[in-house]
Amino acid sequence: MKPHRLPRFFIVSVALLIAFGLGTFYAASLAEKYTLGHYGSFRSYFTKTLLLLGVSVAAGLVLQFLNHRLLRVLALPIYAVQTVLLVLVLLVGKGMYGSRRWIPITGSFGIQPSELHKLAIILIVAFVLTLPRERFTTSVKVLLTALAVAPSVLLVAKEPDLGSSMVLLGVSVLMLVHFRLTNRQLLTLGLVLVVAAGGIWLNLKPYQRTRIETFLNPQADPLGDGYNVIQSIVATGSGGLWGRGIKGSTQAPLSFVPVQYADFVFSLVGELFGFVGSATLVVLFIMLLWSTFLVFRTLNDEFARLIVIGIGSMWFIQAAVNMAMTIGLSPVTGIPLPFISYGGSSLLTHVLAASLVVVLYRTREELRF
Repeated sequence: MKPHRLPRFFIVSVALLIAFGLGTFYAASLAEKYTLGHYGSFRSYFTKTLLLLGVSVAAGLVLQFLNHRLLRVLALPIYAVQTVLLVLVLLVGKGMYGSRRWIPITGSFGIQPSELHKLAIILIVAFVLTLPRERFTTSVKVLLTALAVAPSVLLVAKEPDLGSSMVLLGVSVLMLVHFRLTNRQLLTLGLVLVVAAGGIWLNLKPYQRTRIETFLNPQADPLGDGYNVIQSIVATGSGGLWGRGIKGSTQAPLSFVPVQYADFVFSLVGELFGFVGSATLVVLFIMLLWSTFLVFRTLNDEFARLIVIGIGSMWFIQAAVNMAMTIGLSPVTGIPLPFISYGGSSLLTHVLAASLVVVLYRTREELRF
């Protein structure tokens, strides 16, 4: 594929994913109209997503006018502001589903700092790992990265939002792996992660441990803790090959699957569009990740490459975990499906991430930080 065609391929991948998400909510609203005789919540999710998409795209377009050289300058301030927001959400945040994750803005709209913080972590890790070699050794850079990431992971886990904290940690680790650590450093990193995992397990809340235990055996409590996973699997599989369509869907209109508009949106796709629709969505994510990798290959500057690696890692982790969770292959963690799940902060984060990739690609010949 010719280099000048890469951004077009990437932008088309993002646009198709957004269109797929909108189409899913619209189809679900028609299914509600057919089954219930009136439009239900999915109609609201569809119209709100259109509004949120407009705001996100506008922000992404503004980002295109940003001087790419400012990214390094802004990395530390953005990280600092986002860390303050993570603290603020614990103090004045809005609670929902047993977590305090949102800072109210107006009406039903609010901002979820843990979503936007994913970009802040990507920028600060890229900033730290590309500090001058003459003054900072690799070991010092790894230590500084750990000192930057650890508070973020702990603050997000405190909300509690274990899923997002794991995304922050996973993205940081993948960026470190790309940084070409030595075998000894990789081994040390692995040991630290094992210890961290043990610490996280010991500090899990009871319901979080239950989710992991339920993943291992959801049938142990089919009407309690295993209900969400079982219903999600039923909804996903009920679509068969081509899906039940607008007139045949029941799981979505009758709300059998909780938060099907967000965490379990992949089950909504499975019921409405079947295996073909689900496979199409997987292919779209493969297109997105492949085009992101192609952009990464065109870049020469290490700071830009690390940012693109971080963004691609974020999309891969979230898509893989969300889909696996929906069909019972991973514990329920509350990780949204990029560009598909309902949520203004999530959509804004991923649109800004895509905009950053385009910015870095367009200026690839000029990047010499």
